[in-house]
Amino acid sequence: MDQDLEIEGKKLEIVKNAFDRFYEGGFHATSMEAALGGTGISKRTLYKYFPSKEDLIEAVLRLYGEHVVDDLFGPVADIEDPRKQIVEFFDVNEIEGRMLTRGCLGMKAAQEYAGKNGRIVEFGRYASSRGEAKFLELCKLAGFAEPGRVAKQLNLLFQGALVLSHTSGETSAFISARDAAAAILEKAAVH
Repeated sequence: MDQDLEIEGKKLEIVKNAFDRFYEGGFHATSMEAALGGTGISKRTLYKYFPSKEDLIEAVLRLYGEHVVDDLFGPVADIEDPRKQIVEFFDVNEIEGRMLTRGCLGMKAAQEYAGKNGRIVEFGRYASSRGEAKFLELCKLAGFAEPGRVAKQLNLLFQGALVLSHTSGETSAFISARDAAAAILEKAAVH
């Protein structure tokens, strides 16, 4: 799953456009042609690069999985203290530009394709796991005795805040998640 995604030119343009269309309309509801949505790219070119909708979805999820951590954690990457970086990650009032009301595309794929396409579910799960992997990295840097446990708790907060923000269309759930994250970090044992 951790393979390099080597796409460029028209192929990358198709994937980036499909990314937005799938986010907006869902995977099942968005046709291959709708995934092109105003790019001016022909259906022939689309099918040349992606013979099936599943191939296109997999490429979208690989791209998402590779960039989601940078997109989410990039605004706090310059904070040296991993504990502070984690808490500030949840502070949406301080960090502009992150789309936290759209939900997790990986989770959406895993839900839509559960029991229908195991490969897409696998790609979706991988993409949605990238946040927890970053939390784990930060928890290890912070020296927590049980970094995996703390990372799972933080990811649960994050995913919950993401779902609530997606359904409400606003990000106030992240304020509560920030407070809960600070409490988890304060309580976490260090070695």
